[in-house]
Parts: sequence; structure tokens; C-alpha cells
Amino acid sequence: MKHSKIILAVLICAVIFGSCSKSEEMKPMEDSMSMEGSMSMNDNASSTAAPKKIEASASKSTVLEFSTIDLDGNTVTNEIFSKYDLTLVNVWGTFCGPCKVELPALEAAYKEYAKKNCNVIAITIDLSKEDTSTLDLAKEIWKDSGCTFKALYSVPEFAAVTDTLTGVPTSFFVDKKGAIVKGSFHTGALDLEGFKKFFDKHLGMMMK
Repeated sequence: MKHSKIILAVLICAVIFGSCSKSEEMKPMEDSMSMEGSMSMNDNASSTAAPKKIEASASKSTVLEFSTIDLDGNTVTNEIFSKYDLTLVNVWGTFCGPCKVELPALEAAYKEYAKKNCNVIAITIDLSKEDTSTLDLAKEIWKDSGCTFKALYSVPEFAAVTDTLTGVPTSFFVDKKGAIVKGSFHTGALDLEGFKKFFDKHLGMMMK
């Protein structure tokens, strides 16, 4: 009987520690998938704050400089920012449900704010030149969501931003000089109204 109790105790411990290990291993994906549907800008105050590393250097005007390609293989560089007063950069992943849910709203905002000389681009966090396994899926998602703005391959130059994020989707603004707009980070899916408020807020701040 004593021997049986010892075996049972060992099995229980193994299950407990095995679950903890799996939970920790899955945490990044669980975090990124935690948002369902859309959320307003004010649902979570902490979600609108810039990641610590970016916030710390934002006063020095963190500038994005890169060369990558879009889903169709066209070269895209940071020169794309110079054509617009403000560009919304959306970080998304093909594995992320909320990312896919917000894409039609983001496309609608893209079309509406193009009239105000604004642009939208997306960084596909799980697609790179080294790993193109998600390319077909990314193209399918883009087609199904009706998106016409550019979705880019992730490159090392984006790591200064993407490595600090707590989840996706995350959106932030970049000015025409390629500098990240201080305090413009938002993590969580948005609906069209949320994107409009997001654009209007930072366009208004830019005009001051």
C-alpha cells in the first residue's frame, strides 16, 4: 500500500510539472490569441502603452530602416514612409485569430484615410525569407479578407520593435521620416470605429 501511494504521488507530480512546462511553452501563442473579436482603444489602458524598450528610446525618434519584400515578391523599403504624412504599421501573424478578424476593418480604414495622405502596411511576424512555410496561408488570408495594402515579410531590422511586443495584433504609427510616433502602440484587435479613433487621435496630435 505504501509503495502504491509513493507511485501515485510521483505520477501526480509528473502531471503537474508537465502541465506547467507545456503552459509556459505555449504562453506566447496564448497571449497573442487572447483577444477575440474587436476591442476599443480604452478597453485596456496598458495595451496602448509602447513596449518598454521602444518607449525608452522614443524620445530619440526611433527610426525604422529596412529592405524586405511583400507577399507578391516586390521590394519594399523604409522609403515607403516618405510618401505619406502618417503610416499605420500593423504587426500580425497567420496563426492569430484576432489578427484575421480585424483585417477587413483595417482595410476599410486604409481606404478612408488614404484621402488624408495616410497609409497602412503590415508586418507578417511568422513569415520571413528564411521561412516561407506560411506564405501560401498569408496570401489566402489576404485574399479572403479583401486587403489591398501591403503585407511584408519580417526581417531582422524589425526586431527592435517585434521583440518587445507582448502579443499580436499590435498597431503603431510611423511618420514620413520613418520615425515611430511616441505613445502610438496599441495591442489588441480593433473594429473600424476603433481604427478611426486611432487615426484621428494621432493625426490630431501631429497637427498641434
